[in-house]
Amino acid sequence: MSTIKDLRFSLFALIALLLSACGEDENKPVVKVPSHSVLKISQAANENIINMNQHIDFADVSQGVVSREWIFPEEGTIMEGNPEDAQVRGVFPQVGEWEVTLHQEFENNAYVGTETTARETNVLDTTIIVTVMPAVQLQTIKANIVNLDGTLGDEVSMTPETPTEIPFGSVLRFTYTAEGNPTVVAGEFFGAELLEQSALDGTFDVKYVTLDATYDFAPVFTRPQPNSSDTLYVANFVKCVRSSVPLTLDKVVNDEDRKVNVIFSRGLNANSVNKEDFTVKITTAAGATLTPEVTAAAVNPQNESAVLLEIDGELIYTDDDVLVTYSGTELESQDAAIAPQFEDEELVHVEDDLLKASDYNYSFESSATSYVGGDPAWLGGFVPDILETSTAQATDGSSSLKISRGPFSGSGANASAISTYVAGAPHTFNFTENENNKLLMTYDVFVEANGGSPAAGSGGFETNVRIHLSNRGGDWQEAAHPFGSLDENQWYTFDNVISVNNPLDEFNLIIKVAHTGEETYVIYLDNIQLMRFYPRP
Repeated sequence: MSTIKDLRFSLFALIALLLSACGEDENKPVVKVPSHSVLKISQAANENIINMNQHIDFADVSQGVVSREWIFPEEGTIMEGNPEDAQVRGVFPQVGEWEVTLHQEFENNAYVGTETTARETNVLDTTIIVTVMPAVQLQTIKANIVNLDGTLGDEVSMTPETPTEIPFGSVLRFTYTAEGNPTVVAGEFFGAELLEQSALDGTFDVKYVTLDATYDFAPVFTRPQPNSSDTLYVANFVKCVRSSVPLTLDKVVNDEDRKVNVIFSRGLNANSVNKEDFTVKITTAAGATLTPEVTAAAVNPQNESAVLLEIDGELIYTDDDVLVTYSGTELESQDAAIAPQFEDEELVHVEDDLLKASDYNYSFESSATSYVGGDPAWLGGFVPDILETSTAQATDGSSSLKISRGPFSGSGANASAISTYVAGAPHTFNFTENENNKLLMTYDVFVEANGGSPAAGSGGFETNVRIHLSNRGGDWQEAAHPFGSLDENQWYTFDNVISVNNPLDEFNLIIKVAHTGEETYVIYLDNIQLMRFYPRP
């Protein structure tokens, strides 16, 4: 039998339980889920360009989604998964461009990507373009001897029954067409030297330098991304015979070991080389003049048309001005043609170019890249009035980047930062640390309109252009190149040295134009080079 005391205790316990439950409801936080559209695509970094029969994974990682539907073309594609799932896979067995659409409905008006203002709709349709490339396949190829004046001479058979005889020292230009857009020619040339190549023109040059040598021919035509290649093999392609043309000097360059190579038009007689016949003069960046003794001279075993010079413990550095003189009378080719004397021939520095090595769009030829003005805004938030690729001016290829903005307004320079993207991701190039991490940047600028004199309130300095090596914060290595007083309708080449103090595996470039002029500026940017730089210690 319950007592009054027990009843009173039960009532107090019940009240405490009710109060505790009410407190939990009142203190429970309300989580507000934003309506934010974010997509992840497995091949976005490759511009959604793939080979036949490859797949792409599509993921909707958005927040606030009420419903979704993935829509694939009925023919030419295969969707794996439920069209209402957050993630599906697409398989693409046919060449072409295919549109994959994601239809989304959100609880509220939706943000997209990195946008800070919501769209005026809660319904979004996002279309992703997938490009399926055919396999690389060589279609046609021909070879012509390049005449001394640069014109094309006799055609050389690509299907010889016996090797075609060509004068040794000849340069052959190969002109080809290929399906699948290969961008690199490499492969095996069996001792011949691969010279220049142009995927845009479908050409490459090969030099044959050794007397009596018979060469096979096995170029590989490659598309790095998505990877595909085709190889041609021609056995007993050409045979080098005596030449009737004079032996000439081609160029003087440094090699990767920082030594001097004097390159002639064809293979040399190794027994005719005399170190006493060569002199080298070096002017350093500090202004000192060095005349080191040539301690050894020999035919380069990697290139029989080159004399390799050793110079008394010295090496050649990128910031050296180097002059080479040959005053002998006995140096001859393998067919006894005498080498010409020359005086103070300037050495051309040859260094690795990081942009070319990474297939970076340094020449503004690729339609896959896009340019965004005022990005990042804190570096320069003024968007150019004109920001587009143009064929009106070019120093390399057929296109350049045209940039223009009207007269100065406001206070401080009207600075425009410009970032380059591929499929929504920053356009990057690879970087590997070495002994000094220094780079030499050069680029060409055509000044159509220089923008005039600095306006009041602009800061008083000239309108200028610069390119930042971005490492996502600090150490921008900024170098401004003024053009506000330069002559118009003329090309200029700007250069500056970059010390990479915060190395990363990859970087992107940001272009910036700081405009101070009273008039409109119009410039064209082309042929960005980013070469390894080895200054004299």
